[in-house]
This record gives sequence, C-alpha cells and structure tokens, in this order.
Amino acid sequence: MVQDKKKNSKEQLILHGSLYKAILTLAIPIMLNNFIGSLYNLGDAFWVSKLGDIQVAAINFVWPVSFLAFSIAMGISIAGGSIVSQYIGAQKPEDARITAQQLYIFGILFGVFSSIVGWLLTPSILHLMNASDELFFYSVSYLRILFIEMPFLFIMNIFFSLNQAQGDTVTPTLINGSSALLNIVLDPLFIFTFGLGIEGAAIATVISKIPFALYGIYRLGIRSNKLHIKPWSFVIDKDKMKDLIRIGIPSSIGNSGVSLGFIVLFSVIATYGDYAVTAVGIGNRLNSLAFMPAIGIGAALSTVTGQNLGANNISRIKDAFKSSIIMSLIILTFTCTILAVFSYELVGIFTQTEEVLEMGSFYLKVLASTTWSISFFNCSIGLFNGSGHTKYSMYLEAGRLWAVRLPLIYILALIPSIGTNNIWYAIGISNIIAGAIAFSLTFTGTWKRAKLKSISTS
Repeated sequence: MVQDKKKNSKEQLILHGSLYKAILTLAIPIMLNNFIGSLYNLGDAFWVSKLGDIQVAAINFVWPVSFLAFSIAMGISIAGGSIVSQYIGAQKPEDARITAQQLYIFGILFGVFSSIVGWLLTPSILHLMNASDELFFYSVSYLRILFIEMPFLFIMNIFFSLNQAQGDTVTPTLINGSSALLNIVLDPLFIFTFGLGIEGAAIATVISKIPFALYGIYRLGIRSNKLHIKPWSFVIDKDKMKDLIRIGIPSSIGNSGVSLGFIVLFSVIATYGDYAVTAVGIGNRLNSLAFMPAIGIGAALSTVTGQNLGANNISRIKDAFKSSIIMSLIILTFTCTILAVFSYELVGIFTQTEEVLEMGSFYLKVLASTTWSISFFNCSIGLFNGSGHTKYSMYLEAGRLWAVRLPLIYILALIPSIGTNNIWYAIGISNIIAGAIAFSLTFTGTWKRAKLKSISTS
C-alpha cells in the first residue's frame, strides 16, 4: 500500500508537478546508477592494470563485442519502458502488465541465445579486429567468460527499464550499486588470491550479476508490484510482442550499429599498436564519469515524455526538454573542466607507461572540450525514446559513428603530421556534429505523435 502511494505520488509529480523537481527526482538515482557503473568499470580497470597494460587493453578491446549482443536487448528494453510508461500515463494498467511480461520473456530467451552464440564466435570476431597475438590471447580468455553473464545482464536491464517506466529509479540504483560493490570486492579475490588473472576479473563480473538478476525477477513477480510478471510463464502475446519488436527494433539496430562501429573503430586503433588501444580504453572510462549526468537526465526525460504523451500533455513535454538541456549543460561544463585540468593525473591512476600517459591525457583533453555537446544529443534521444520514435535514436546513434566519426578518422589520417591524434580529433568533432543534428531533428515535432495505436494524441 505504501509502495503504491509512493508510485502514485511520483506519477502526479511527473504529470503535474514542478518539471525541474520531476526530472531531478528521476535523474539523480539514474546518475548515481551510472556513476556506480562507471566506478565499477574504473575499479575493474584499476585491478586489471596491476597485471599489465596489455590486460587493460584486452578488457577495453572486447567491450564493443559484448555490447553488440547486449545492444539488441537494450533496444527492446527501451521500447518496453516507453510502451509501459505510455500505458501508465493513459491509465491502462493491464496493457502495461502484459507488455512487461513479454519483455521478460524476450530477455530470458535472447539472453541464453546470445551467450551460446557469443562464446562460439569470440575467436573469429577478435581475429577480424586485427588483435595482436598477445592481445588476442587475453581478449579471448576474458570475453568468453563474460558472455556467460548475458541472460542475467538482460534481466537486470529489463528490471531497471520497467521500474524507471513506473517512476521508480531508486530501486535500480540500489541493486546496481550492490552488484558493482560485490564485483569490486570479488575482483582482487579472483584475480590475485585465486591467481586467475584476467579470467578472474571476468568471473567476478559474472558472479556479481547473478543474485541481483534473480532478485529483480522476484521483485517484478510479487503481487504488490503494479506490473506483476509471472516468472514461469512463457506464453507469448502476439500483439504486445509485435509492439515491442516494432518499436524496439530501430533502437536495437541503432545500438547494434554503434557496437559494430566501435568494433571497426577499435580495429583501426589496433593498427596503431596496443598502447593506443589502452589509452582509448582508459580515456573512455574516465570520460564516462563526465557525461553520465546527461545520460541520467536523458533517461529521466524519456519517462516524463512517455507518461505525459500518454496523458496528451504536449506543452509540458516541450518545457521538460528545455529544462533537461539546461541542467545537462550546467553539470557537464563542470565535470569536463575537471577532466581537462587533471587529465594526466587521472590517466596515471591506471598506467605508469609514459606513451600511454601521453596519449591518454591528450585524448581526455580533446574529449573534455567537446563532451558538453552530449547534453543536446542525449536529451534529444530521451525525447524520441520516450515518445516511442526509436528510429530516430537508431539514425542518431549509428550515424554518429558510421556517417561522422569513422569517415573523419580516415580523412584526418591523410594528414601525416597528425598521427594517432586523428582518432582523438575525429571522436571529439563527431560529438559536436551529432549533438547539433540530434537537436535539429527535435524541431520536426515527430515526437508529439505516439507510436502506439491504442494511445492517440491531438
């Protein structure tokens, strides 16, 4: 009863209360969640760095491959969250519940499929990515174990998405934080105490997901939960599953395009040597701390958009979009300044190799000078995802890499004096261009029209 009252009061805040308060109430737990995730990634990199630079390169090198599988499920989860939030705003709880059940079924089945296929194809994929012999050896060892976590990772992501759709961003933060803390504790135990090296880091990651994925299933399955899924039911509702796939596929394709783009990007970086791979990995992990507030605010905007679109409140969505960009810009200006000023010291936490320090710190400065543009990019993505128009997210996410970043790398590579800096410049410039394009697309007004046939807006 208390839980229902809290959810109802949050729905009232989203639909009728102060927008700044509504967005921050939703965004702060998501920011903390992302911050915890970033700390987990940094903690993982810190412990692995004690093994050597090549091991750090390996865990960064395989990231886009594991993300490729996860991106498909993430796209469907985004669609599920958008659909559920719109049904909640339209006062259609049974449709929201059935959609949640279908999302759960998809997560379980696709998670098992991804684990098997990923494990089998790992060596072939890494060969195609131009990995050196030593990098290939450590990457295969790490990635094959990491693929085991896919079903549990999918379920956790679905749990987060469904809770966020209901306006509950606190519970996912607590669960993700507990999982990250467990992973940080297990890392040195498996890496050093048990002497498993980089494989120990992967095992720790898998173990840290299992109990919390099971808890997520339990929480979604209890009767007091408004969505109340049935964990042992795998009956497919054709109409609801079609909605999930129809709305989710564009986002999945977009995220998959991002993953494939990063696979190509890391293949190019690998041609510059293992030090370059290490520098990019460290820089990206540190930069994730700077822009994670924009991700949190964009995700919060998605919930606000979905529920207000379901309630046919277009003007409120416009105001929410403006407020989100303003807040993101203010926060990112601060975080990027810290990255720029302390770039050398921050990279030095993870490596003592001078070449990596020089590359990594310069890369971090370039990122810090352009990351503010992610405010426009992520808030625009949140607007489109919340309205169910995930095809725009697909175009933007994939286009940033394929149409802007990768061509820029090849163009700048034609200037010999730039050297490896062509990669850093291309990544930074692509952020600004993508942010401008994303923001301009919001003026089309497409997001004002709900994608669900059962929800109409004027």
